[in-house]
Amino acid sequence: MEKEIIIEKKGKTAIITLNRPEKKNAINLQIRQTLCEAWETLDKDKDIWSVIVTGGEKVFSTGQDLDELSEFRKKEPIADLPLNYPETFGSEFKKPVIAAISGPCLGAGFILTLIGCDIRIASNNAIFGIPEVRVGIPLSLGIPPVVAMHFTPAVAMELLLLGNNITAEDAYRSGYVNRVVPPEQLLYEALKFADQINALSPLMVRNVKEVLRCVTEPDPKALAMSDAVCILGRHSEDYREGPRAFREKRPPEWKGR
Repeated sequence: MEKEIIIEKKGKTAIITLNRPEKKNAINLQIRQTLCEAWETLDKDKDIWSVIVTGGEKVFSTGQDLDELSEFRKKEPIADLPLNYPETFGSEFKKPVIAAISGPCLGAGFILTLIGCDIRIASNNAIFGIPEVRVGIPLSLGIPPVVAMHFTPAVAMELLLLGNNITAEDAYRSGYVNRVVPPEQLLYEALKFADQINALSPLMVRNVKEVLRCVTEPDPKALAMSDAVCILGRHSEDYREGPRAFREKRPPEWKGR
């Protein structure tokens, strides 16, 4: 079986590639586990000064693996997936991370770029979205206040309340992505940013990242409320119905309870 993620080193830059092409890089338990290990290993690697996260030229990630989630719900209907916490997505990683995003960047994939990445390069075919509301999945990890830190209230509402997608150009105008390029130039552009970072003092760069993370973190009350609402959502009938309907390829029958 192929590795769920591939790590390649180019000089002082490590490139993490999500590698489930047959599943459009859906985030499963194995990817969560290997990402946890990758962040820890690369943080300790003194020869690595920057990291690029990508899914290739066709798709970044379509989000959480709902087939796996549906199976997990049968065993633990109100629980969250193991390893589904901010550290999995690089929240504590100290070195700069560049996202190279092409095609769909949805749900847990979008969350990876929200939480774990500092600079974002998007191809002109990229789309961003958080469709969890459409399948009845409550957002964990304090995602609503994190989204609100990056987008205006109008755009945040469209992403979270309606589950609508936005284009790469929309994300650029919102200030979420730094560059929009053709897919074939995506990795080249990301490596250009990495080269700029690698020419700087790694200590100073890490200091800047740490300070910026402190001043851009959501309000603790908003995070606490987000987590509380998420826990309540996990006790709902809709939470069980959404992934089940997706797996059975039918419209969900919402109960609102």
